[in-house]
Amino acid sequence: MKNNNVVIISSIDWSTHWQMHHQLATSMIGEGNRVLFVENTGARGPRLADIGRVRERIINWVKSVRGFREVQPGLTVFSPLFLPFPYSRVARGLNRFVLSRSVKQWMRSAHFHNPVIVTFLPTPLAQALIKDIDAALVIYYCVDNMAGSSPEVQQLKPWEEMLFRQADLVFVTSAAIRERAEEYAKHVFAFPCGVDFSKFAHALERADIPDDLAAFPSPVIGYVGALSGVLDQTLLLEMARQLPFATFVLVGPFFTDVARLKTCENIKLLGPRPHDEIPAYIKGFDVALIPYLRTAFTDSVYSCKLNEYLAMGKAVVSTNIREVRSFAERSPDTLLIGQDNMDFISKVTRALDDAHIRSKVVTDNRIAVARENTWEKRFSGIVEVIDRHLLLKSQQPVSWKESLAKYYKDARTRWAERIVIIVSLYLIIFTTPLVWFVGDQLVVRHEPRKTDAIVVFSGNGETSYRNNSYQRRALDAVRFYKKGYAPHIYLSSGRNQDLSEVEVIKLYLLEKGVSPSAIHILDQYPGSTFENVQMVTRQLRQQGAHSIILLTAPYHGRRALWTWRKETPDLLVYTPAVVDTPAATPQWSANVDQIRIISYEYAAIAYNWLQGRL
Repeated sequence: MKNNNVVIISSIDWSTHWQMHHQLATSMIGEGNRVLFVENTGARGPRLADIGRVRERIINWVKSVRGFREVQPGLTVFSPLFLPFPYSRVARGLNRFVLSRSVKQWMRSAHFHNPVIVTFLPTPLAQALIKDIDAALVIYYCVDNMAGSSPEVQQLKPWEEMLFRQADLVFVTSAAIRERAEEYAKHVFAFPCGVDFSKFAHALERADIPDDLAAFPSPVIGYVGALSGVLDQTLLLEMARQLPFATFVLVGPFFTDVARLKTCENIKLLGPRPHDEIPAYIKGFDVALIPYLRTAFTDSVYSCKLNEYLAMGKAVVSTNIREVRSFAERSPDTLLIGQDNMDFISKVTRALDDAHIRSKVVTDNRIAVARENTWEKRFSGIVEVIDRHLLLKSQQPVSWKESLAKYYKDARTRWAERIVIIVSLYLIIFTTPLVWFVGDQLVVRHEPRKTDAIVVFSGNGETSYRNNSYQRRALDAVRFYKKGYAPHIYLSSGRNQDLSEVEVIKLYLLEKGVSPSAIHILDQYPGSTFENVQMVTRQLRQQGAHSIILLTAPYHGRRALWTWRKETPDLLVYTPAVVDTPAATPQWSANVDQIRIISYEYAAIAYNWLQGRL
């Protein structure tokens, strides 16, 4: 494993707090390899809480070269955009086409051939990408029981079993995962998390305790790691109640609701910290915790923080999970295990008492155990196994007939899949209510009511130069004015043409009997809806208007309304149905212009959201 190419298909993003995925990537680079790190493509459907991650992914894609960015020499991170429906056949086909095409184009550009693939994801999309890459070796690194982590990802189980069978090698981190993998895989090796010992040893000797931690009263009982659903919050709250003299410090990102913990005075949530600072925080702990709920999922977890705690010589108290029990059997007198909540609290109290003694023999023993569980040793074993199997695979006879037949078979399969996808997409888009439903989310149908003014935006978001929507807006303006909904009409256009749209509308309004004093033309041409809102708002402020009826193209209504509410929250804005507002009942057909306008509006909403305008 020197001077090779490595693709890591990750189950986390590069920006996530430091984990084994990062260690593996940086260690591979340290051996002189080049690494392509493909960020998480998801194992479950989207949630509302994912919106921040979606925004970060879009920003990373925009700021990079079509999703690819070099974070350090030899390490390229790919942030793909994809449809977040991992078990949908249509979404999977589209995602595969886009993802594989992007990765293979990058590989050609970077002269990145015959890579070793290490995947942390067993999803259908990850396996499809593996099939589309000519890999020297395929490794599935199973770090946890992903299929058992939540009901949402139970569909992953058969796909994981398939990957166990098809991967050249399977690496696991715990005995429970190994037992399951060995039911399907021929070559299974255990490489659990390891500690970056030199980093922690240096901190033990020289690092100062961080100021925010040092400010808390002693004793400090600490935890580092993600605050996720596996954290036993009930145990932490009960412990904080029974040990009011202690300060409980939790260092790590929030992946679950921690509102209950925030209400407790002696529990301090510091949030995430860079991994290089973690040793200094652990140094300030009197006792370190692994307070996990005991479930089938946590029984398959080898906690990375265990050896990090021991490397700093700290007393460790853990709940009774399988890997911790096994660790304690292999390394006696290194940690305490609570059989239940009361016993856990009792063990923490005992550890606090022992911490005051500060036995050098006990501390040195903990550090010695951590030294036997370093990442350097783990990685050395990984490299040895990969090198051996690369050699074995290179010695296997290769039949050119079988390779050529497989190539054409795969090509036929890919073409068949593409045809099926194209036909399916055509039928879904043009013969179902999908386009109507997607577009209807953009349409606003407020009940009209009396206001201070009618504001007419004559544009409709179309990308072509020709725009006849102003004619329909003129009809709308006359209708609402004649019904007495407002005494004034403000006309604005985003297009600078030889014959101004707003002038045409004004002539039409005058012909229909609208008073000249009621018509207000904004003769400037804003470059966007945002600028248009700002410009009209200034005019409305001068007239003392507090409420308006906004008349604009139907699919432009949602974006315009959100822009008004963001820019002028004190102005009441009503956006009623206009003459060309689509029917509120499902429509089973669509046309290309309709799709183009709807697509433009969603892209504009995304852009303005990123700009902070919505």
